[in-house]
Amino acid sequence: METTELLMQFNLTRQEALIYQALISEGELNGYEVAKITGISRSNTYTSLAALVEKGGAYIIEGP
Repeated sequence: METTELLMQFNLTRQEALIYQALISEGELNGYEVAKITGISRSNTYTSLAALVEKGGAYIIEGP
């Protein structure tokens, strides 16, 4: 079973799982960077990032 499918068993959507993997492999990323890496549209990326934050899979870093 591939990593995305395993993460989906923890109640993540496919997009959230892909974003989670990108964050784990790349480190801190903004929404634009996540969209570029994953190939997910920016609007869907921001929606999925917000859901991932709510689920505790990511957190927001306030910048300057």
